Amino acid sequence: MELLLIFSILLLVGSVYVSYNLYKKYDELEKVAQENVDFILSLRSRVLSQQSYLKQLDRKGAFESDDEVGYFFKELKKIINDISFYLEVENEQGQPEETTEPQQFRGKIQRL
Repeated sequence: MELLLIFSILLLVGSVYVSYNLYKKYDELEKVAQENVDFILSLRSRVLSQQSYLKQLDRKGAFESDDEVGYFFKELKKIINDISFYLEVENEQGQPEETTEPQQFRGKIQRL
């Protein structure tokens, strides 16, 4: 009977220890997840502002027509479009913006 009581107490202490460690790890992961969400939201707003700024800059098509600047401008637009695709950029009406999946990732990443 005493052996059963000692075993139960050890089991209780062990389970409390395991629960406390799991809680600490969960709390730490929750903080990291919140930091990641904040970073993604910040990145999303920066991508949106840069995307609208690029559209405003090239409203007449002057940058795209220049050879050297045009190449850089087109590549920069591709990068911003690729990032905005994965950040689920919405237009002014709150609807997801019509973006096409970047070619290099087509079929490799599934959107949830």
